[in-house]
Amino acid sequence: MKKKTGFTLIELLVVIAIIAVLIALLLPAVQQAREAARRTQCRNNLKQIALAMHNYHDVHNCFPAARLSSTPKYGQMVALLPYLEGGNLSRLFDVTAPGGFADPVNQKVANTPVSMIRCPSNPVPGLIKMRNSSSTGTSYGSFITSTGSTTDPNDPSIMTGWANDYWVNHGINSSSYTLAYSTGISPSPILKGTSPRMRDVTDGLSNTILVSEHAGYDVHYVRGVGMPMPATDLTLDQPGAWGTWLGWCAYMIQTYPVYTVDTYPTNLSNIPSGTGCTVNCNNSQGIFGFHAGGATVAMGDGSVRFLPESLSNVILMGMVTRDGGEVISE
Repeated sequence: MKKKTGFTLIELLVVIAIIAVLIALLLPAVQQAREAARRTQCRNNLKQIALAMHNYHDVHNCFPAARLSSTPKYGQMVALLPYLEGGNLSRLFDVTAPGGFADPVNQKVANTPVSMIRCPSNPVPGLIKMRNSSSTGTSYGSFITSTGSTTDPNDPSIMTGWANDYWVNHGINSSSYTLAYSTGISPSPILKGTSPRMRDVTDGLSNTILVSEHAGYDVHYVRGVGMPMPATDLTLDQPGAWGTWLGWCAYMIQTYPVYTVDTYPTNLSNIPSGTGCTVNCNNSQGIFGFHAGGATVAMGDGSVRFLPESLSNVILMGMVTRDGGEVISE
């Protein structure tokens, strides 16, 4: 009689178990490879934005101001579009519209995705609802509509725009700076003033941050965790409106104490400065990205660096000033 061949149940289970172990071993490697590719793309985005800043400077003899225009209101990305191969899109933006970046005539431009302003590691969907400025100490900002504003998040007339993950800092938190340098001076960020120039950067372009990751809008992130944002949340000082790429994508950089989601004080309108957390602490007023272990910045000379979460507040505060005279030893 011919003997039948085949797998026994035990053999089949062993094979399945071996395959499961192999998948478990390979999956982290695959995830790490994907994140490495995303991080490389993020670095390239910042590099291109920094080069666009330099090309703008070559033409206008200055960098675009951090808050490029206040009447009507729009930000530096409007000026950089022609230098990011976005000349056709820039011509669609009406700089004379009274509402600026939030004017209904500019909705088509605001809703146009521009891959260079998005970090691929950011888990938040790119198209966000625009908000008015937050009422610091009172409530988070109301939504902007085509005719005014509303507190109803389901209102169909709420205006939208693509979020920008790469911001500049228009200011330096004085308390954070004092914790690092007790000099009594008030140094300036690189883009301070209406016509910031390279020659103003006396600390050296290679020592001064020009653009940084500041990602996650329209969600408030603390230590990588999305926080609930009820109307009574007082802590996110930057409104979502400025998070859209045509708006004022500029923040006052700050360092923080070490908070967890459970210990974060949502009842304070101004979170105190601290020395325990410098990178990936809080996307309200801090350098913040979604890469493991740190975030990416572009320096004034166009180079790109990865800042670790372990970076000291002394080094960071020295890197965000253009004229502080600090000696930075990394």
